[in-house]
Amino acid sequence: MSKKSMKKQLNYRKKETPKQEANAQQEGMPEAQAPGPDQPSLADMLKDILSKEDAHAIEQYTAAVLQKFGRYIKSVVLWGSKKTKKVLKKNAKPGDIDVAIIVDDTDVRRMTRAQLKDKLFQRLCEMSHPISKNIHPQPYLLTEFWQYVMDGNPVIYNVLRDGIIIFDNGFFMPLQMLMRMGNIKPSKEAIDKHMYIAEQLLFLCDDTLLTKMSYDLEQAVVSSAQAVLMELGYRPPTPNETPTFVMDFLVKEKKLLPEKFAEMAEKVIRNYKDIEHKEKKKFTGTEYEAMMVMAKEFVDKMKELLTKIRKEKGESYLFEQVEKQIKAGKEEKTKVTRPTDIDLSKAKIGPNQEDMNQQLGQR
Repeated sequence: MSKKSMKKQLNYRKKETPKQEANAQQEGMPEAQAPGPDQPSLADMLKDILSKEDAHAIEQYTAAVLQKFGRYIKSVVLWGSKKTKKVLKKNAKPGDIDVAIIVDDTDVRRMTRAQLKDKLFQRLCEMSHPISKNIHPQPYLLTEFWQYVMDGNPVIYNVLRDGIIIFDNGFFMPLQMLMRMGNIKPSKEAIDKHMYIAEQLLFLCDDTLLTKMSYDLEQAVVSSAQAVLMELGYRPPTPNETPTFVMDFLVKEKKLLPEKFAEMAEKVIRNYKDIEHKEKKKFTGTEYEAMMVMAKEFVDKMKELLTKIRKEKGESYLFEQVEKQIKAGKEEKTKVTRPTDIDLSKAKIGPNQEDMNQQLGQR
């Protein structure tokens, strides 16, 4: 290029862009991202990818995010099931618009990465909700994103392979080009880590059956038996006492049950006690199914007994307070808490669940 041509281009740049440059600096946006006077809007560029309404929402949301976080935003990328326009069935509900937002965390010192990410997610969701309930922001810290790339995280690979750039300051596009050229490959250590995780997840499955599932079955039997015995005026038995109480009071004394229900209680409770005392180290799916059938039959029978006893007294099965709790539980989708539940993350042998989640990343 001649000196004359170069000088002409520089003069043109000085005349055309000072206002844009000032605006970019004020909003914290890189100068290169300031739109030119003839550049189409983001909504126009996305019209063949999203519906007009969704494209306009993404345009508004991206502008709001850039204005709020400025230079910290490295890239905003559209990806997931809605990255390409699809013909939906009539009256079908559209899916979320997944938006990956990569945020520079390299100069953050006042909080941990986990705290920063939680705050980012909360703030980004708060910003998206008034614009569109379809927008599903997914923040990634810059250091975290690089770690996922090196680890061969499948979600990040999908983002790189299929992501549509909404905003980029030069970080995402080079990575995407390298990915498409086949030049981004996970290390041998990353590959080995995936295999290790697979093996440890199988361990967690076995351990969940062995500990938590067997415990839940035992507690279901014990709790239902305690309910009936207390209704009849007996003290609630301990788990070890439950089969004896069922046999002595419900089978022999009151003649409310056949003997097989005391035997069911004994089998389910003994199964867990053997596991608890390390006498039993394996609990198969077939065994679980058999125990589940017994436990369900036992609990159903206890419920039937309690209903019958209450009816004979002229009382309803469920009192108002319990009915309210059940209704609230259904509405809020709450789950039963267990005072002596087993925390697998504290097990002496085997993986820590939190560490596993961290290694798996956002899959």
